[in-house]
Amino acid sequence: MPPTPTSTTPTSPIEKADGSATMAPMHHTLLEPAHMAGNGDIGRYVFFPGDRSRAARIAERFYGVVTVENPRGHTIHMGWLPGADGRRVEVMSVASGMGPGSTEVILHELLAVGARRVLRVGSCGAMVAGVEPGGVVIVTGAVRDEATTGHYVPPGYPAVASPDGVTALSQGAHDAGLAEVCWRGLCHTKASLYAREFGHGPAGDENLRYKNWLSRAGVAASDMEASVIFVMCATHRPAPLAPLSAGSDWVQGACVLAVYAGHDSDMHLDEAIVERAQARAIEVAIAGVLAWDRQDRGR
Repeated sequence: MPPTPTSTTPTSPIEKADGSATMAPMHHTLLEPAHMAGNGDIGRYVFFPGDRSRAARIAERFYGVVTVENPRGHTIHMGWLPGADGRRVEVMSVASGMGPGSTEVILHELLAVGARRVLRVGSCGAMVAGVEPGGVVIVTGAVRDEATTGHYVPPGYPAVASPDGVTALSQGAHDAGLAEVCWRGLCHTKASLYAREFGHGPAGDENLRYKNWLSRAGVAASDMEASVIFVMCATHRPAPLAPLSAGSDWVQGACVLAVYAGHDSDMHLDEAIVERAQARAIEVAIAGVLAWDRQDRGR
């Protein structure tokens, strides 16, 4: 059983050995580069759910947990997971909050302090037959139906998951014994839940027609954050092309989604299915990060 976590609340700039300040803590999260240190040049693997309770639940699986509190309530949980050959895989869990705007703020601060591996552990509604509630979707790319990423890239720019991240999560699903209830595919990232997904409000009919169009095109699930993670991670790289060498310190973003309900739920959810889906997504995420670590080390 992992030990009881300890807590810190940093309030001052980081200092070099000579005493000079290098960077003040991030405004919203109070993160500093030292918090991201670990796993060589890659830094901590970051579990990035939307829900604060899910961030804490993921951290219950960590060893040596230290938490960083901040005024916005996005508690940072840091620790390690036991990896291959007795290796400690340094990890972090922090909630993005709900929707593209909050995700952009927290992810910006994560990237600013050195995050290089970011894994959204979220929830979704299914959009196609065959993706069953209670299962898990490993997202390969996202429809950018939100305005946030439009401030980063032009309309035609794709929101694509890291291929290494997708490979690692797929292996993680097998390692966790959950491959039969996992699917790989596209998701629809939106800024509005009730209007865009469920047809509420005066533009409801138009929104449902759009959703049906995506469904007929094979978009598997609908969420509210994935496209932001994919675009921000992709555009934070130092050059257009990623090297194939193991252990690349280039930024990689990935996403695994718990399937809470079918396309017509209108947020009337079965709590037993929600719990099953969330537990499975967390298992796939943890096993996926361990597989990601093995990939990064060329094992």
